[in-house]
Amino acid sequence: MSKTATVEVPRKVIHRLQGLLIELEQLVSPYQPTFLARMYRARASDLEGKGKSLAEVRRRFQRPA
Repeated sequence: MSKTATVEVPRKVIHRLQGLLIELEQLVSPYQPTFLARMYRARASDLEGKGKSLAEVRRRFQRPA
């Protein structure tokens, strides 16, 4: 026969842990709202034909010889 034990955890502790979990998810998540907004703007710009070709981007980031 097994016995179960009950542990009471204060509500304040639970709320604090939930807050920490949310903060942790935001730190490790690549889907942050600012990142997504930036990517959506880039995609919209590309669809409007305002994007740059890969060759143009490479020239911009090449190191001077």
